Amino acid sequence: MRCLLIPFFILILFSCKGKKPNTQPINLEKKNKVEITSPESADQVIHLTPEFIEENEINLWADFKKLMDAMEDISQLNPEGIMTYLIELYKISIALVKNPFPQKFNKLPIYSRVKVVQTQIIKCHYYASNNQNQKLNQALDQLYSEYNILISRMISMAEENKMPLDTLGIDLPFFQDSKMNPALSKK
Repeated sequence: MRCLLIPFFILILFSCKGKKPNTQPINLEKKNKVEITSPESADQVIHLTPEFIEENEINLWADFKKLMDAMEDISQLNPEGIMTYLIELYKISIALVKNPFPQKFNKLPIYSRVKVVQTQIIKCHYYASNNQNQKLNQALDQLYSEYNILISRMISMAEENKMPLDTLGIDLPFFQDSKMNPALSKK
């Protein structure tokens, strides 16, 4: 009985092997290459003036200076090194978010803008790692745009910090109590 089982299992093993369909090899060299076109916004990245950096003590904010330098580097990037740039940029953004902000910029609008830039970095990394070139180019363009918005918001916040509260001739800010006087009432 055992003598019959062994040839039977061998027959089943070889007979269950199906024919493999003829597949042509995929050209991995072409598929794995990341192709990046330099977006227009890469040339339009806003740079802070040395006077602004000195006046607002950004030179003492080491984490933000690293982010500025890394954004400048990535805007002049070499396509072969995009993953290295993005990984390093992400590490810098994590350190920036974790560490305290200077008092002038320790406000929710600045923090949220930094988080938006960090989200764009993650998107760029995802598209670069999956070789989605067109989406990567769009995400890089959006990254530069979001970084510019962050810088613009920092500039506007610094200007707001300079403005005294009594510029309108009011000593204290006026707060509308919507319970007593609704905003759209005729009173």
